[in-house]
Amino acid sequence: MARQSLTRGLDAAIEFSGVGISLPKRRRRKGVGKRQRLRRLAGDSRREEVWVLRSASFSVLPGESVAVLGGGLPARQALLRLAAGTLMPDEGHVRRSDTVIPMVELARALDRRFTIRQNIYLLGGLLGMTPDQIGAQVASIAEQAGVDSLMDRYLGAAPAVTRQRMAWTIAMATHARAYAVDRALVVGEREFKEQCWVQLYELKQRGTTFLVATDAPRPLREFCDRALVIIDGSIQAAGSVDEGIELLREARAQGKIDEPPLG
Repeated sequence: MARQSLTRGLDAAIEFSGVGISLPKRRRRKGVGKRQRLRRLAGDSRREEVWVLRSASFSVLPGESVAVLGGGLPARQALLRLAAGTLMPDEGHVRRSDTVIPMVELARALDRRFTIRQNIYLLGGLLGMTPDQIGAQVASIAEQAGVDSLMDRYLGAAPAVTRQRMAWTIAMATHARAYAVDRALVVGEREFKEQCWVQLYELKQRGTTFLVATDAPRPLREFCDRALVIIDGSIQAAGSVDEGIELLREARAQGKIDEPPLG
């Protein structure tokens, strides 16, 4: 992961000031006539830029746990990547006082052509850890992820749940002070999820910051201090997670959004 630009002396852990970003969106071609029908059958589409965030201004204080709701997956993932500095805004500024680890599709970064051990070094390096830092923790990472007996086997077609456990454990091994998490704070089977929650609450008590973008917020009711809601590219503060869910329900009833109800 590239070195993030940090703002020393910043009171917030993460600060968005008038941030906007547009992403390409494919739309199927419409129209009548033989030519248009043939183009649709061939899968032809047109691309256009859509603003998924516009004039977004908010702060996340050190030690806060904030849920991000609504907006659709592209908008939520873009917000996390902006927070972590792996995506640059088209307008406005994002500042952070400490390194933010982007937990966005991390399992996809694991390479089936490499061994379990090599993949731990690979993903740890991508998340900013040095080889010495990874080496000091590689045994504990493997044990917690449940792959300690498979270290020198190729990842190959390992089940998705194994990849998820590995990615989550490696990310936590960075001992970062802030995490930007996509969709699920905990992963894996029931027992592993329980271990995840224990570790997360310990980190929260130590003052670790979490920004969690999700379409299944109910498990976060107790963990998150408040919620931000994306409606039509605009950020709205909503208080608690329950208040965020209610805000989205009202927006849906008023026809402002067409997203399915939250899980």
